[in-house]
Amino acid sequence: MNALKNYCTQTISATAICLLAGILGALPYYYEFLFILTFVSQIILFFVVILQRRSRKRVFLPFFSYFIGFYSPLYFFLSEMYPYERFGFNETQAIFIVICSCVLIPLLHAVVEALIMMLSKLFPNSDFDILGYSALWVIGEWVLSLGLLAFPWSSTAVSLTGFLPYIQTASLFGKYFITFITALICVSVAKCLIDKKPLLAYIAIGAFVLNTAGGLALRCIPAVNNENETVSVAMLQGNVLSNEKWVSANEGTIFDRYIEMAEEAAKNGAEIIVIPESAIPLAFYENSRTHIALANIAKEYNVTFVAGIHYYENGVNGNSVIAVYPDGTLSERYDKRHLVPFGEFIPFVDFIGKYLPFVAEFNEGTSTLIEGEKPVVIETEHGSVTPLVCFDSIFPQFARQGCKNGAEMIAVVTNDSWFNDSVGIYTHLRHAQIRAIENRKPILRAANTGVSAIINEKGSVIDASQPLEKAIVYSEITANSTKTLYNRIGDIVLYASFAIIVLLSAITIISKYKEKTDGNNSAS
Repeated sequence: MNALKNYCTQTISATAICLLAGILGALPYYYEFLFILTFVSQIILFFVVILQRRSRKRVFLPFFSYFIGFYSPLYFFLSEMYPYERFGFNETQAIFIVICSCVLIPLLHAVVEALIMMLSKLFPNSDFDILGYSALWVIGEWVLSLGLLAFPWSSTAVSLTGFLPYIQTASLFGKYFITFITALICVSVAKCLIDKKPLLAYIAIGAFVLNTAGGLALRCIPAVNNENETVSVAMLQGNVLSNEKWVSANEGTIFDRYIEMAEEAAKNGAEIIVIPESAIPLAFYENSRTHIALANIAKEYNVTFVAGIHYYENGVNGNSVIAVYPDGTLSERYDKRHLVPFGEFIPFVDFIGKYLPFVAEFNEGTSTLIEGEKPVVIETEHGSVTPLVCFDSIFPQFARQGCKNGAEMIAVVTNDSWFNDSVGIYTHLRHAQIRAIENRKPILRAANTGVSAIINEKGSVIDASQPLEKAIVYSEITANSTKTLYNRIGDIVLYASFAIIVLLSAITIISKYKEKTDGNNSAS
């Protein structure tokens, strides 16, 4: 009985500690100056898990507790959409959606991540398991980027934008390298505290110092500029909330607002003007009202517009980006490549339509949008631009593909107005900072209600708007033709992580087979 009591007490204590560690891990996403807590929270988690494993206790619960503590506050910003007036839901339906967003999504992600980290039981009992834990942490992040419900919001690199030198190595190996090296540092410290092995401390210190020193060196290396030509850019932020934008009575007012802002920016010398995601709630097509108005300004002031548009023509409905050139002609259209589930399409529509019919109505537009299939590079006289629409910017492969194809700038058009002035809009901005570092490209980010910003190729926000205010953000940037190592090799760290798991698992299997064989030989 005492043994059972002790076991329960220890299990509850470990669970509570990991839950608190998860909460600590979420805080840097709220306050980027608390980036050190990313390290602290993971060290605590690995310390508890390794002790549990040594005493032959199950480690699912500590991992699950950590991720519940981590994801619950991280996704709480989704509640800002309540009461979902745009969709005409009643209060019961709105509460149901809040619960799904703020409870079921963290629960799902916690279960997935905990199950992946449970694979650590396959590792041999040696110091090489520090590589295995790090590899599993990478794979856990990657898995959340897969499928119809992909939502890779919690990248480790995003939690570390408060320490930009440390994450510059993402330009070499991508965001997953930051995830791997951070987990390696933390698990090495945890094992050092348990085993008192100086070598593990040297590994942790060495990894941190080398990564930070490498980042400082990368920050000092200038980008390959195009004859050092600077371009004047402007981001338009009309400050129109989503539940106002799609009211038909507001169409004329919103149209006038953005056209007036566009002309003001052009008069003030902007050469490239970026308009947010579907900012003007009118269908855009060649010679449409919006096209003609922007073309007139473009011709008069010799300016190029990179505009987020609601494209509709010949039955094709898209959340897109298109450029209007100084001669009034149009560029190739970019269509959003990763649509938002329940906002722009309904996943598992047959099941949901049958059992949750009111959720099937939870769609921003009147119909499902087309999904883009390829990157687009928009050529301008001031440099080439690859556009991303909102959700696209949290998936590194989309920006990488555009830059690999020759883009010299990245334009992000987005609509974060659903989330007011919550942590969600700032986390989304920080994903753009990571894309800038990975590709060493300036980012022009225009958001309907904020945050609109210009980010340089080293991830620093050089100018930004305040949220929930009408604003035009101006800056001077330099397009560059730098090709980063990450542009060339992609997510090699992810592939290496799988190789590490396979290798460590093979070592364990071989060791157990040899022990069994030796035991049988001894018995004979």
